[in-house]
Amino acid sequence: MKDLWLDLILWVLASPILLIKWLFRLQRRCRFWRMAYTPQIVCPSCRSRISLVGIWTCSTCRYTYRGHVMRKCPVCGALPRMVRCYECGVTTKLPEP
Repeated sequence: MKDLWLDLILWVLASPILLIKWLFRLQRRCRFWRMAYTPQIVCPSCRSRISLVGIWTCSTCRYTYRGHVMRKCPVCGALPRMVRCYECGVTTKLPEP
């Protein structure tokens, strides 16, 4: 019976921390999925549009594929970490899943 009470007390104390961790993870995933369904973003430096749909080369295995930049590479499964603006050359960090 003591173990049940101890487990209950620990669960009550840990629940707010676990809820906060879950909310941060949910926010990060929502940011990733919003970017994964967006066809273009705005460059933070020059305000030109950066297309996220096109022909991309994987930075890990150098495989070239057609589609959205946030799609996993069909060969090695890597995701890109950044995208470069072709107007000014500034790179923008992409959200991680």
